[in-house]
Amino acid sequence: MTQPADFRFHHRLRVRWVEVDAQQVVFNGHYLTYLDVAVSEFWRTVGLPYPDAMRHVGGDIFVRRNTLAYHAPARLDDWLDIGMRCERIGTSSITLNWAVWSQGRLLVTGEVVYVFTDLASGRSAPVPASLRAPLDAHEQGQPVTRLRCGSWAEWGEAARAVRLAVFVGEQGIPEAEEWDADDADAVHAVVSNLAGLPLATGRLILSGDPAQAREAGEAAHEGWARIGRMAVLRSARGIGLGRQVLQALMAEARQRGVQRLDLHAQVAAMPLYTQAGFVPHGAVFDEVGIPHQRMTLAL
Repeated sequence: MTQPADFRFHHRLRVRWVEVDAQQVVFNGHYLTYLDVAVSEFWRTVGLPYPDAMRHVGGDIFVRRNTLAYHAPARLDDWLDIGMRCERIGTSSITLNWAVWSQGRLLVTGEVVYVFTDLASGRSAPVPASLRAPLDAHEQGQPVTRLRCGSWAEWGEAARAVRLAVFVGEQGIPEAEEWDADDADAVHAVVSNLAGLPLATGRLILSGDPAQAREAGEAAHEGWARIGRMAVLRSARGIGLGRQVLQALMAEARQRGVQRLDLHAQVAAMPLYTQAGFVPHGAVFDEVGIPHQRMTLAL
């Protein structure tokens, strides 16, 4: 019998009123919607956030077949646990198996078959190694992303791609305000998937800010450093990539003898920094039209 332990990936959601019939039982067609929600999270978790990862490899995936077997009904306000795994990768197809439980009761099992399609020709094409590798890695419990730190010369192109997408494209910051002289000397952290698609970035500026050091009552500012330009692609958020970048930059700072870190956090992102031990200082202020909060951390 299908068990939750058979699946490495799980996603949880709650049955809503709009999804049930007059007997408060989930209408059978909604299980495909649950599948669609879960599979989006599955692609994100395996390092292939949709649609960015597909565009990166020059293709897309289209559903060829869905099969479902119903074992028991789900009802209003049930919490559904959806398991999913890559069962098979053929020449041009990817088969995912999935199952739904509520409090340990098996409700539905299913299979979905996707066909990989080349965007240029519009025809089915062999599944590229760049898609096979992360799916195989995830099933084997191996990392599906890589994090690297280095100079702008090494990782500037990748960092630039993420920052353009997030700060300029999504948040509307003028591009002229995005680039500055600090990039050349900063340490840059970049997370990419196994196909080389940049997903997240941030930078560590090793020269401290004298004014901020004086404001904090420090006798000198040589031990200060700043973290900034933290960004994660919209499609890749929610799986901890920002935390990975932050931890990598903090580790770089410690290795270089930094005593105190300073950053300007977008107010919406403050929980990330608070969890890492950063403390707010002063009032919220406007920076490039977005509310920010200065935060510091003693290493």
